Amino acid sequence: MLWAGGPPTGGYAGAFARVGTDARSVALAGALVADINSGHLALTNPASLVHVQRRELGLSYMALPLDRSLQGLSVAMGLPPTAAAGFSFMRAADDEIQGRNSIGEPTDVLAYSENMLSLSFANRLSDHFSFGLSAKMLIIDLADEGSKGFGIDFGLFYHRPSGFNLALKAQNLTGAYSWKITADQQSRNYTDYLPIIISAGTRLPWRHFTFFGQADLVVPRIKQDDETVFGDVVPVYRLAVEDVLWERYLVRGGLEHTTPTFGLGLRYSIRRAFDSRVDYSLSLGKADEGMGHLFSWIFSL
Repeated sequence: MLWAGGPPTGGYAGAFARVGTDARSVALAGALVADINSGHLALTNPASLVHVQRRELGLSYMALPLDRSLQGLSVAMGLPPTAAAGFSFMRAADDEIQGRNSIGEPTDVLAYSENMLSLSFANRLSDHFSFGLSAKMLIIDLADEGSKGFGIDFGLFYHRPSGFNLALKAQNLTGAYSWKITADQQSRNYTDYLPIIISAGTRLPWRHFTFFGQADLVVPRIKQDDETVFGDVVPVYRLAVEDVLWERYLVRGGLEHTTPTFGLGLRYSIRRAFDSRVDYSLSLGKADEGMGHLFSWIFSL
């Protein structure tokens, strides 16, 4: 699957969720684990939910090459005095997969979709520290086959009023897809494990710039001789910068491992000053599959 690339992390279960949660995240190389990513807090780092100002709604649509698309929705709200909660939904789809038989002849055109529902909760531990937890349900539909899975994410967040942040996030502490596959009138059960991803990041503002740095460790889990073992750890490094021009316009760029990223943003007002934002990111592709266009909208309700 081409849902995630660059370093060899795209062949593991749940790769679509590692593309990026929204256009801003993709434009900033996915280096936002230590950012208060308004509109997409729960997906970026559940521990950042405590910084939601009002009820927030985030919408995303990503038109990707090879007839792929990715849609997202995220809602966050505060729970006084010190907690917050969020609901998120992501869907990846491809309706034009050409099926082939065992000798390579074309068969039916297949449809694929992969969905993730997430419920998140966060609470403050002090004025500067918070923790968060996300429970995720994963559903795959591929032609006549389907699978369901479950995952848990955990986050820690340290925030200073100056905007300097540190964060730690552990994705898929537990999680796997369970398949029941029927072939030649026989059925077998198969488990596809989600890789554990440990992310550490920082956010550093300076004048009208904001710098982001993040390091991920991707730890695959493999079923071997009826036991679950860990594969080779894959490191992923991310660097990014965001520039704010005249308080309204945003220019972003970064480097995800060796893949450059780029995007733009525009703040505008509906009910309050700068309470909404539209973001765009150009996806250059990580496996020479072509370019994609990503859009996100954020509203403060």
